[in-house]
Amino acid sequence: MLWVSLPLLLAAYTSFSWFLYQNTENWVAWALAMVFAIVQALLLTAWSRGLRRFFRNWLQSSLGYFSLVVLGAMSIAVVLVWYHIFEYILVVVAAEILARLDLQQAKLGRWQSLGILTAISVLGLSIGWTAETTLPTPANRLL
Repeated sequence: MLWVSLPLLLAAYTSFSWFLYQNTENWVAWALAMVFAIVQALLLTAWSRGLRRFFRNWLQSSLGYFSLVVLGAMSIAVVLVWYHIFEYILVVVAAEILARLDLQQAKLGRWQSLGILTAISVLGLSIGWTAETTLPTPANRLL
């Protein structure tokens, strides 16, 4: 079902970039969005084994569990305060996980999946930015 999950990922990143364009004029936000897209693709593909091993070792101690609880509480506070931003990020994360699962079902390797996920993510951010900058103001609000 790659024909469903990859366009969904593209639409999620396009929507996220429209949100970024409308709410920020700082190039740092765009750089962070690009870094987020690449790091998320890396975490889901190339670094997945190391990440699982890190969490497994980290949660074997009481300090690990305590820090997880504190980090979770802080994360919930951030999510509630910045819900309008978090909902876009949650949609992007869910779409990328779905695309990764479909790429895994299609028997693609980790590096192939990384390339596809990164390309689709950057393409989605680029489409949203291009649409916002090139379309006239009333027309791009209808999209």
